[in-house]
Amino acid sequence: MITDPDGWCSPTAGQDVEAFIAEFVASRPPLTGAEITELRTVFRPALADAQRRKGAEASTDAA
Repeated sequence: MITDPDGWCSPTAGQDVEAFIAEFVASRPPLTGAEITELRTVFRPALADAQRRKGAEASTDAA
């Protein structure tokens, strides 16, 4: 996981979404089950979108 100076977290290159979520949750104070579920709900779509954009950029760069 990469954490920028402002505290924003993002996965390292090639890091699996589930591994990123697990690392993020482990790095925080104890969370309730509901909080973990909410984090998964927030991060999954955002990470999937970032991966799609990265794949589109790679396709454009290869062309």
